[in-house]
Amino acid sequence: MSRLRRTPLFAILFLLSATPTGCLSRPPLEVQHFVIGAPEGPIPPPAPGARLVELEPVRVNPVYLQTSFVYQVGANRIETDPYAALAAPPRSMLTAAIRACLVRETSVREVIDGPAGPGAFVVVPYVQELAGDFTRPEAPTGVLSIEFAVLAGGAPSTAPPLLRKVYTRREPLPRKTAADLADAWNRAFPAIMKEFSSDFAALPAAR
Repeated sequence: MSRLRRTPLFAILFLLSATPTGCLSRPPLEVQHFVIGAPEGPIPPPAPGARLVELEPVRVNPVYLQTSFVYQVGANRIETDPYAALAAPPRSMLTAAIRACLVRETSVREVIDGPAGPGAFVVVPYVQELAGDFTRPEAPTGVLSIEFAVLAGGAPSTAPPLLRKVYTRREPLPRKTAADLADAWNRAFPAIMKEFSSDFAALPAAR
């Protein structure tokens, strides 16, 4: 009868330590949590003619619904990081952050959950991408891409949007760490919101 050979414990530990995981944050003892921050501070008074806004909950590409960080590592290939995560699901975190930005725009009178009637605007955000792009190892970037659609409140579902545009920011990473990726998203988000808010303010008054 043959006996099973036992692998020495030190050899097992060596193999485990040598196995690549693809994550940026190894080897932490626990999961690191990060936020995409919302603006803070006083809310300015609305300008004359400011609009009523219904903000729909953010929709998210299913690839990025989870809290774990997602990395693009090749064509049609991604990895998730078990040791780096957002502190809340992207859907709820970004809905809150977008709301905090909108209420601080002087072109916005109030942000409601809806439904909004005639004369109001319905803002529909969709997160297309929320990732670290490592397809070029020499030039890693943090990517945030949000599509905003703006509809007239009370309009039929077949009515075309007043605005539909994809806002994308790619921020270079000084180092391939989870903290640097979170910092990149926190640079990208306010830049996207500033551009969207400018486009929104330029829309003609709803009828």
